[in-house]
Amino acid sequence: MQFKNLLYVISAIAILLWLPSCGGSKPSPRSVENFLTLADVLGKSSFNEDSPEIRVINVKAKAFIKQDDTRTARQKAMGIASNMAVDSMVRELLSSETYNKHFADIETFFSKDIQKFIDASEVNGEKRIYLDKYYGISASFKVNRQKVLVALQKDLKLIDNSMSTLITIITSKKDLDLSSVNFKFQDIEDALMNQIQTDLNQRGLRAMDYRNALVSLQTDEVKKKEVEKISKEQFMAMISGSKAGQANLNQQVENAESFYTTGLTLLKKLARVVVEINILTVSKKPESMSLSLNVTAKNISTGTGGAFANQVIPIARKGGAKTDDAMMLTALIGDAYEAIAAKFIPQVIKEMSTIDTKGNKLVAYDLVLKGFDGKDSRKIRKAIQSSQGDQFRYIDFDNTLSRAEPPMNVVFVRYAGKTSELGDKMMELFDGEGISAQEPLVAPGLTDVVFSKLEK
Repeated sequence: MQFKNLLYVISAIAILLWLPSCGGSKPSPRSVENFLTLADVLGKSSFNEDSPEIRVINVKAKAFIKQDDTRTARQKAMGIASNMAVDSMVRELLSSETYNKHFADIETFFSKDIQKFIDASEVNGEKRIYLDKYYGISASFKVNRQKVLVALQKDLKLIDNSMSTLITIITSKKDLDLSSVNFKFQDIEDALMNQIQTDLNQRGLRAMDYRNALVSLQTDEVKKKEVEKISKEQFMAMISGSKAGQANLNQQVENAESFYTTGLTLLKKLARVVVEINILTVSKKPESMSLSLNVTAKNISTGTGGAFANQVIPIARKGGAKTDDAMMLTALIGDAYEAIAAKFIPQVIKEMSTIDTKGNKLVAYDLVLKGFDGKDSRKIRKAIQSSQGDQFRYIDFDNTLSRAEPPMNVVFVRYAGKTSELGDKMMELFDGEGISAQEPLVAPGLTDVVFSKLEK
């Protein structure tokens, strides 16, 4: 009987030992080594910059996942990435002084209708990151450079109008004979000028006739009358930097040498580029008519200047014996401008959208503090606030995941310089507060900088 009871006891103990194994093992907590960040979200863009007006910009962004709703988080991350892409384009178009002074107003303006400035977008990489609490994406955007430029000029008034203005001048060879087509040179000049101004205005640029430019050089009414008499040849000589005597400047302008010395300086305040369309030939045969143009563009806004585009464009049209010469020439001029618009104007737009923007801009960064408790996070925020300056700004913080394991806090800053330099600056702040942290991983274009606490 005792032996039988002993068997019951042994069997009961065996069952108790066996039951936990049947219930399955509990999931192990997420390993700290598997802590994924935006640096782990990889993707490759399929976009190409197929137009001078388009700039392909690649960015990475994240959004907090609420109630496990990854779809909404993905949409929010895409919206954040859109703003980052356009802001990157803005930084390319503004000087550091202007951007750093107005970045808050710029952010507010563009965020109201960000899609207006984006022609296309794609997500080329995505995954859950930061303890599976955030959704990270790698995305590419086709940002419309011209639309951004126009907004900075007309709406925010952060770029001088001269940056979107070009001066057009239409010239011809001295021996050009138009008698066979019963046209005057001024007819061709006016027709081309009208097409240029209409097209460029639709693109957000402004084409100014050289005569209007000359008038704008002087505010005094007497001087205006003198300047208006300057010939096209003299105007082009001034653009080339020739001396007054070499350009055969007439005596109608008093102090001609002084005018030539200051003329180009004044002209730079009106426009960025001068475009010359030189009509080389206009010929007519019994059943055809041809037109040949030499188009040259020169950037006068920089010290070096110089022609950046030059092209000869031949155009021809066929007609019958009864075809009206005037109608054929009008159509020929239209064809000529279509060729200019297709082959030449894109180069002009690209040149006018390329602005000297030397200097560092205050780029937005997220400083991710992993493993820091609330006390350490407060010490770090105060250290950042104390070290603020023209190149380093504290913006705000987010402690949504401060109670996670490990805890995570995010500090939003703006920094003017390389990401690696920001990492070094933060490591010095940690040392000053007596806090040990692992050096962050940094990469070009990555605006999330993760600092992991090291236990002493």
